[in-house]
Amino acid sequence: MNVLGKVLLAFLPDDLESVIKFALLFILVPIVFLTLAFAGPITAVEKIPLVSYEQIQMYISIAKKVSESTKNPYSEGVEIDWRQLVAIDAVRFKQDFSEANPQEVEELAKLFLEKVGEVKVKEGDEVKIYPIYRLRSLDEVLNILHFSREEKEKVKEFLSIDFSALLDYAVPENWSPVEKTLKWPVSGVYTITSHFGPRIDPVYGVEGFHSGVDIGAPARTPVTAALDGEVVYAGWNDGYGLVVFIWHNNNLETRYAHLSSITVKQRQIVKAGDVIGYVGSTGKSTGPHLHFEVRVGGKAVNPFDFFK
Repeated sequence: MNVLGKVLLAFLPDDLESVIKFALLFILVPIVFLTLAFAGPITAVEKIPLVSYEQIQMYISIAKKVSESTKNPYSEGVEIDWRQLVAIDAVRFKQDFSEANPQEVEELAKLFLEKVGEVKVKEGDEVKIYPIYRLRSLDEVLNILHFSREEKEKVKEFLSIDFSALLDYAVPENWSPVEKTLKWPVSGVYTITSHFGPRIDPVYGVEGFHSGVDIGAPARTPVTAALDGEVVYAGWNDGYGLVVFIWHNNNLETRYAHLSSITVKQRQIVKAGDVIGYVGSTGKSTGPHLHFEVRVGGKAVNPFDFFK
């Protein structure tokens, strides 16, 4: 042991500054490298609320309803911003908007109201009371909700994006896919959170092109093959996270991304309707959903064209 110690000391520099540099180079740098190497895939930080078009309409409707309730002959009332409600719930429910319901959203909207006075008017034999409200600021409401500093910053980050992009996700009310060539990959779940084509990237907040459709569904919801075929890839693939690629006849390919787990293997033959994995949020994702992609001859095409 003494011999080993003397050998190590022989390699150490004499002055303190050189010893520190030696430690940084040969001890800290390898530790950082190993940490990054084994950290595993990291879900990207979300920048856009993962809310469906239908859910947005609920927030807009409730914000309008509560705002209208503050108007009376003696007050013009206040206007509640539906975007603030969405941003708060994106943080409050950790992007799982299936947790949101009209009652809770209405209670949240009412937190923005503070009664500051009232007008009493005698009308016939009775006295009517007309309340006067003040609109609380976003910071006031976040304090009432006991949000942490980090949560407050996240709400404001969501509000910094253009919410009009979210309104472009519209599909007809009560829409459901008409299955023709392909079967819908998430049975009974038809919430579309992002369509095929140009969009604002939900992670980086810049203009981009979406090569599939995003189907909002709770984590661990079964994902099934849309058509008979052969699994050509099943595993981790960068922004896709855990993903399955299936080749079909007629130069057709389908992709199923951001899965929480995969139940098939490469080269496995699958039938339409077979479970191939489960909904998750791996890779470049902002919350639980399935990214469903259809390619013809290697080129991404609109999946909706197969379900009209």
